Amino acid sequence: IGIIYAHDTTVIPLVAGFNWAYDLTNVKYEPIAYPGVAYVTHPYPQKREKPWEEKWEKDWGFVADHYPVIATELGFVTADGRGAHIPVIDDGSYGDAIINFFNKKNISWVAWVFDPDWAPAMFDNWDYDPTMQGKFFKAKMKELNFQK
Repeated sequence: IGIIYAHDTTVIPLVAGFNWAYDLTNVKYEPIAYPGVAYVTHPYPQKREKPWEEKWEKDWGFVADHYPVIATELGFVTADGRGAHIPVIDDGSYGDAIINFFNKKNISWVAWVFDPDWAPAMFDNWDYDPTMQGKFFKAKMKELNFQK
């Protein structure tokens, strides 16, 4: 981070945790000793079992009480959906649950991924036909944008 700031002090370094950037529990004991950092999480649905909210709070949500947090990867697909694999498989309940948690904690997010060949994909092909999660996130972004 010192090297980054040596080149540009206006940027916001993003710091991820363990378990493929899901787990930020170490921040409670050893936060990054630089000002201006934000923390990253990748809270896919199978990282923890339901009910999720208390576990999310314990694993990474608490960080948002003191520092900026952004979920730079999240998404979901049904077990029979194209690209289904652990940890992204979900029954459809994850989308609303995670967005509601983000809103409650004032956590920013980015849906994964704008490419039909990676999973969980936002669309099925280069004609941009949306997947289940693509439809969900498109509707959610419109809804949240209109609430401003």
